[in-house]
Amino acid sequence: MKRCLIMGCAMLGMAGASHADPEIMVHEGDLAERGELVATLHGNYTPKGDRQRDDGTWPMHRLSSLMAEFATGLAPGWEAGIHLPFMRAGIDSDTSQRGDWGASAVMFRLKHIRRQASGLFYGFNAEYDINAKRYVADPRSIEFRGIVGFDAEHFRVTANPHLIWGFGRSGGDHAPDFNIDWKVLHKASADFAWGAELYTDWGKAGHLHPGQGDRTLYLVSEAETALGSVHLGIGRGYKETPERTIVKLVWSNSF
Repeated sequence: MKRCLIMGCAMLGMAGASHADPEIMVHEGDLAERGELVATLHGNYTPKGDRQRDDGTWPMHRLSSLMAEFATGLAPGWEAGIHLPFMRAGIDSDTSQRGDWGASAVMFRLKHIRRQASGLFYGFNAEYDINAKRYVADPRSIEFRGIVGFDAEHFRVTANPHLIWGFGRSGGDHAPDFNIDWKVLHKASADFAWGAELYTDWGKAGHLHPGQGDRTLYLVSEAETALGSVHLGIGRGYKETPERTIVKLVWSNSF
């Protein structure tokens, strides 16, 4: 597939995060070519989620997220991008009014990937976010995401171990959160694949609790069409995950 279409999972929300993530995806080995512009639209909706938040952010119940992403290749193996997410409140609460729209954040990222002839690929995605209070309590955050996977003729497996640091908020534990996200795809044809994604929260680095954090499992599909790549997903949150049910859709095209 020219560019993974993230639509299948986009409506789900990133598992393991303490807020609704506008970009619910496992980063894989795809990159924009040098001089190429890739435009992606992420959308997700939470039909069922928590109704109250104690950190000033908007509740997850019936929350909608929409995000425009633009990426371009800088050099072989390197890509830079910017994300512009927005969110719509689904219910009235102490922190939100139903129907209100607001910007979530401005996100800048740099991605590097190396590929081997065997099908192995590996690299990283580094991201700096300036956050709105309605989205996440930390005014700024940094994420460093490892990317490792294997791309075979009929399947692809990818893992994303990553650390997330929050800054600008007084008090609390400022140690980074550690999450691992997984993706397994079966390639049914050259233009269609289906599989699953699992997002796991392992807690704070230095106080890891691998079996106790949030868990979100998605069933996803990806397709290449005449109008671009499409990714569609539906997920369910387990344990204390704020999103109990989530749907995501991602459309992507290159120019």
